[in-house]
Amino acid sequence: MRLLSAQMMSIWAGVVNQLDSWQPYALFEHQRGIRLYLRGLACALIALGWTTPTSAGLNVPIAARVVSFVQPAHAGAVPAAILFAPGNEASEAEAEAIERMTSSGIAAGRGMLKTRRVPVGSMGALTGYQVAFVTAGLRSEQDNISAVASRSSILTISSDPTCVQTGHCVVGIATSPKVQITVSRAAARAANIRFGSAFLMLVKEI
Repeated sequence: MRLLSAQMMSIWAGVVNQLDSWQPYALFEHQRGIRLYLRGLACALIALGWTTPTSAGLNVPIAARVVSFVQPAHAGAVPAAILFAPGNEASEAEAEAIERMTSSGIAAGRGMLKTRRVPVGSMGALTGYQVAFVTAGLRSEQDNISAVASRSSILTISSDPTCVQTGHCVVGIATSPKVQITVSRAAARAANIRFGSAFLMLVKEI
């Protein structure tokens, strides 16, 4: 059984408690089923292993869970590009770590993420990819990455908070000082990426 960090247990316990006291739902008795569903989803996220990584960089298990909440849901192989800059130490290190964790594929709901490293200078239109992991050290390229991803409806995920804060990435996953998933409404809209409303209630939208 996978052991969960005390930090994540505390975070999601807080989410569950917040759902119980959330006024829009507490006011309407006939919506009790929705509250129970959201409570169940929060508990399921704990059980499925939303844990903190042991080192800096993208938390790949969380990224895979995020992909599983895209609508319509992916099924089968889900091609994912690991965008990196050759010669950039931080970018190459994160790309290697992501590649290592996904070498045999990683489940994302009914889909299976299949990753491949793609040098940012050779990404072209990212034809054939549905997800792109934007590694650290690519801030000067994020505007171009965003434009390509938007045209091709690609879900972009990064551990660099700047990428999502500037609307260049759809999802940002921070791990310090706590795990925080942030979704950029503008980037999601531009790339035509949709998530379930229950999932969006459990993350931060900007």
